[in-house]
Amino acid sequence: MIMVKKLDTTAPIIHQPPYQITYAERIPVVHIFRNAVASLYSNKGKGKPLYNSLCNFAELLFQSRNYLAAECGVYKGNCLIACAEIAREYGLPVHIYGLDTFSGLPELSETDKLYAIKTVLKKNSEMFSDTSVSEVQQKIEAKDLSKYISLVPGLFQDTLSTLPDKKYFFVNIDCDLYEPHLECLEFFYSRMESGGIIFFDDYHSVEFPMAKVAIDQFMDGRQEQLFHLRFGEEAANHTKAFIVKY
Repeated sequence: MIMVKKLDTTAPIIHQPPYQITYAERIPVVHIFRNAVASLYSNKGKGKPLYNSLCNFAELLFQSRNYLAAECGVYKGNCLIACAEIAREYGLPVHIYGLDTFSGLPELSETDKLYAIKTVLKKNSEMFSDTSVSEVQQKIEAKDLSKYISLVPGLFQDTLSTLPDKKYFFVNIDCDLYEPHLECLEFFYSRMESGGIIFFDDYHSVEFPMAKVAIDQFMDGRQEQLFHLRFGEEAANHTKAFIVKY
């Protein structure tokens, strides 16, 4: 029997260290985002970013006044808001698009049903439904982050095409299911800056193993390799994954 530890996904994410264990377990993407922008910021104008693969990325970032990022799977908006606060803290010209139904998971596809555990099969229509676009927008406005974030409600198959057809430097894909992962990758992969990061929250998910199936299928034959990041003790969903786009 697979035991899945219950995490407090409603608690706000505190992006300033010391990091709380809820932060480390639930959204290490914020840690990656913070360190990426800190490295870029500390090397602004020096021409020597800490990571060679990010050289062109760093130069472009600081030439632009409207650099784009996205989060696919916003839920209550805590991660989205934390990343926007980091961008504001470093004075970065970043705008983040937050895509979600804001009404819970869509219906499982036949592929999802092949891989989903019994808990997900039973509770699919209820999962992540305790949110709304107005609730998340209120949180954004309360933090005075409206100029950094745009919410895009709806199914990815309908909303991805409404996003700017430009380059993105950071994308967090946290959408659990098989087809939504493929839809996001098909849209963003070719639009990533060289050195940009696509972060996969669910690659090692115990509840949603179909995420790994979709990611592996899409990445098969492509030159980027997955990096794996574990936070805290070894446990379910403590390991996340990301790629750096060539």
